[in-house]
Amino acid sequence: MRLKHSLVALLFLTLAGCAETPNECVVHTLGTLPVLNDHGSPIVEVTLNDKKAAMIVDTGADFSSVSESLTKQYDMTRLSAYVPVNGVGGLVDASVYKVDKLGLGTGTTQDIALVGLPRTHGQINGIPIVGLFGGDFLTSYDVVFDLPAHKIDLYQLHGCPSPTPMWDGPVSKLRSSREGKTHIGLKLVLNNYKIDAILDSGSSATVVLPRQAHHAGVSEEQLATDISTKSRGIDLHSLSGHLHRFERLQIGDEVFPNPLLDVSPLKTDGDALLGADFLRHNRVWISNRNDMIYIQRLTPPPMQDPTFEHGLRKRQLTQPDMQKQPTP
Repeated sequence: MRLKHSLVALLFLTLAGCAETPNECVVHTLGTLPVLNDHGSPIVEVTLNDKKAAMIVDTGADFSSVSESLTKQYDMTRLSAYVPVNGVGGLVDASVYKVDKLGLGTGTTQDIALVGLPRTHGQINGIPIVGLFGGDFLTSYDVVFDLPAHKIDLYQLHGCPSPTPMWDGPVSKLRSSREGKTHIGLKLVLNNYKIDAILDSGSSATVVLPRQAHHAGVSEEQLATDISTKSRGIDLHSLSGHLHRFERLQIGDEVFPNPLLDVSPLKTDGDALLGADFLRHNRVWISNRNDMIYIQRLTPPPMQDPTFEHGLRKRQLTQPDMQKQPTP
């Protein structure tokens, strides 16, 4: 049996919260999901078949997945299905497993299917990181990343005059598009050159393709003198790249001067990845219902913005090598 598209048809979700705000705006919510980690892709606590676990929130993944090595520990059932999954290293055929009960925030899911993958993610606070929530789950909601406050919210809005009813203060916006079934596509401007990108919270850092870097005025000779990086995808395929400081990166109306970005030959159908480094330093509201992204910048100009610094603000960029570690 071949499972071709989204696994969301197997999911039954009980929304546990309903907040009413003025003007008959109704916000259904799963409750706030505390983010357990300080760096990289966001990790939230869940329960699988009443056992404590943690999962990565990954807007760049087509499917929600689980490490195959943990399926027995969490009493999962293997289904007679498989699904092709595209990672940074290429296409992978994967088995499918069923979880009888999953707890998330103040809500519960039943009979959810997860794609089994060979990659492991380690532990956080002694809790196994079993896998990730992908686009098949996340696209049913407005996903609100407030990683500076260590939280993520999943909303469904009804009758709200404001697209961001839970926010106060100035908000900028950016049109997005649905790439394939679940990917969130957007246009960025790198050194005054327009590039296609995907908003990918599963990528710990923002990554641009060598071709895009070249169009933005960066030569191979320049990249060869930059710090080298290593990245790894869901298929365990390792890619080498370089960390380069560009002149500017524009995301909607927001301009980030002198960003330090990874340049790596990812297999992404020509798209860069706007990663978790962007989400870690800004509030970002993804409105899947109307294909918009809303941004609250926490370090507005002319203040020095740490968004794309890779933790290197106090380090010398002439060191011989730095590997980009996989998501913990």
